[in-house]
Amino acid sequence: MTLGKGLGGGVPIAALVAAESASCFEYGDQGGTFNGAPLMAAVGCAVVETVRDPRFLDAVAANGHYLMERLRTLSAELGHGEVRGRGLLVALELNERDAATVARAAFDQGLLVNAPRPATLRFMPSLTVSRDEIDQMVELLRVSLKHESKLMADPASL
Repeated sequence: MTLGKGLGGGVPIAALVAAESASCFEYGDQGGTFNGAPLMAAVGCAVVETVRDPRFLDAVAANGHYLMERLRTLSAELGHGEVRGRGLLVALELNERDAATVARAAFDQGLLVNAPRPATLRFMPSLTVSRDEIDQMVELLRVSLKHESKLMADPASL
């Protein structure tokens, strides 16, 4: 298994995890420019310790549920579609095929979302996101969706 961005907590680190039987190198055989950097190793260890804490994982699950519920409420209010996901990786199906326009409007509001398909928005907040930040995110999304809705109804109105 390879580990990268999530392992680093914001610093550059990557790792390869394998059973000893799958290893073709003896200790010290494989070298590289970034191997053995103590700061990166300390950060990686701290991230692994944090993520292994059941309280941390419980908070991630609870915040993922909260995000999905908030998005379901917003989707129902504005007439959009399904909300699906797991943990804090969540998608919202839009009723129009213009997710890229919504993503741009959201960016203009200070919200970073992804439009992987024409009618899909994807949300990937930090695992440390707070409920207040989720609330703020949903309100910024509301503004962005209303902007997109006005634009679709009357492009000359904006």
